[in-house]
Formats: sequence, structure tokens, C-alpha cells
Amino acid sequence: MMPTQHATADMTDGERRRRIAELLCKAISLAEATRVLKAPPPSGKVAVFAASSKMPKDTGPEELRIMDYLELAGRGSPAAIRDALGLSRSATYRAIHRLTVAGHVVPSGQTRMLAYQLNKSEPPPQKIALN
Repeated sequence: MMPTQHATADMTDGERRRRIAELLCKAISLAEATRVLKAPPPSGKVAVFAASSKMPKDTGPEELRIMDYLELAGRGSPAAIRDALGLSRSATYRAIHRLTVAGHVVPSGQTRMLAYQLNKSEPPPQKIALN
């Protein structure tokens, strides 16, 4: 028996239902974030983070898409960000590094549990766009 099958066999029906619900919620959240980020913006709409004065001068579309993703998802691992946005591994890490250096994104956790989220000490993106 595989380890996952054994662990599943030990679960009660209520625990299985709860786990299925958690996985469905996660899948729906990621699918919605992916759908929103891949959809073209309406004509005349400016990217939310484009007006930030703290953004590095070489800020590209990857950084903006990552910040939009983190705003929707709350936090994400590099692998989740890469999968949701369809970026290469190196492009994802370069963009995350630039955002971290600029202070827009903060890491939490270590190695395999590493995840990134927007810096809460900055003003919300809507206020940045209004400046």
C-alpha cells in the first residue's frame, strides 16, 4: 500500500470531506487568480502597481503580474506563482528577487516552505495607483 493510501485509510469520512473541501477551495482560488491575471485588461485601464515610485526602474510585466497574483491569492510559493502565471523558473526568481529588494514583497518560511506575500507596511495598491 502506498503511504498516501494508508494515510487516507486512517481518515474518517468527516476528515476526508474536510480535506476534499480544502483542496477544492485551493484549486478554485488558484484557478480564479490565474483567470484574472491572464485576462487582458479593459482598454484604458492602467496596471495597479505601475504608479508606484518605489518600483525599480527596470520593472517589467513579470513583477506587475506577480504583485497582482499576490494581491489576489494573499501569498504564494515560487512554484505556485510560476504555475499560475506561466513564467519560467528563472524569470520567476529574478522578478521575486527584484520585488523583495524593492520592499514590495516579503518572504516567510524557509526552503521548501518559502512563500511570498505583499508587504503590509506599504499602502494598498489602490492608493498607490491614485498618487
